[in-house]
Amino acid sequence: MNRNDYDDSLLRQARRMEEYVNIVYQNVLPQVKKLPVKEIWDVQKIFISGCGDSWLAGIAAKPAFESVTEIETNAIRAIEFSRFLSSKNLGYSPNTPLVILISYSGTASRVIECARRASKYGANTIAITNNPESPLAKECRYLIHVGLPEDGEYQPGLTTYNASMLALFMIALRIGRVRNTISPLVYDDMNKELLSFVSECQKKNDEYEERAFEIATKWKDLKAEDFIGDYGDYATAFFGSAKVIEAFGGYTTYDDSEDWCHINYFLAEPERIGRVVVTNKSTPSYGRVLETINAIRIINSPCMIISDAGKEEFPETMEVFTTPVPKYFWMNPLVQHIPFDMVAGYIAAIKGIPSFRRDDERYSSDLSKSRLKDGTQIVIR
Repeated sequence: MNRNDYDDSLLRQARRMEEYVNIVYQNVLPQVKKLPVKEIWDVQKIFISGCGDSWLAGIAAKPAFESVTEIETNAIRAIEFSRFLSSKNLGYSPNTPLVILISYSGTASRVIECARRASKYGANTIAITNNPESPLAKECRYLIHVGLPEDGEYQPGLTTYNASMLALFMIALRIGRVRNTISPLVYDDMNKELLSFVSECQKKNDEYEERAFEIATKWKDLKAEDFIGDYGDYATAFFGSAKVIEAFGGYTTYDDSEDWCHINYFLAEPERIGRVVVTNKSTPSYGRVLETINAIRIINSPCMIISDAGKEEFPETMEVFTTPVPKYFWMNPLVQHIPFDMVAGYIAAIKGIPSFRRDDERYSSDLSKSRLKDGTQIVIR
């Protein structure tokens, strides 16, 4: 096989990661600076919600909010927030809960419900979207428009995932600076580091892509892919699992390191399951992850590790993608999904399967659409 004979949307997005991060950063920076000081001081609790990749961006950003703002932060599924979360979390004092709602299109029905419910009980709301005229943008008090070019290639959602995550990071920095949990010097350094860290990672893309193609040729006929990650790394693992389905309709699962040892460890035919582990030296459960990786070695599963730790930390038989070490640990999720995005992209290209199974008309039916009570058409995906 010749790598140059294969291409895919995920690969093209990965190659342009730094370009799009810079676009979003320049668009978002002046907007977050306008978030009002008084309402930032009012915040006693933060909720981040969305569907799919948008929710995962919240999980990825949770460590940043907890580290930078020192405010309790919850990344919660949209269906749970809109239908099940007790209202006492939203209205105990005007504006004290900050609810950040994410939808690239701004038309995800459940996220719009979240905005309406939050507003009903007096919570402050911020929409992160690429559509400033969308129903979500209109339902929220404040808007962060990520500003991705309208003619870009964004599906499956690598670029949009990064845009949402970066916007969340920048909101966290704004809150931290206003509340003085980070100094002006640290604030400026964190902003600078966001861009320089992505730039350093972009320099490794050629190496990543060459190795990703080699793995894809070996993994394309495996039974399934199984992802493992904890805390912010869990978002990266879950995101990788989602790309397996979205890119080529493969079988996949995901878990944290502890539950994996209790459950997924027992999956049949482990030699036919590709394991992808996301972990970092800063991960509080790093020791448990190393035990999990040793269990993977014993059962003889093909394994790919994405980490800021060196290859010497892991078994020699495993494929280790060592990413640059960020100055601030919470930045890792912004870039560590890229190596497996490339694997998924190449598997899809080799198999000749278009994203979201557009090769099968069953996946393009009207079941993918619904409407709000006011008649607004909502596209689920």
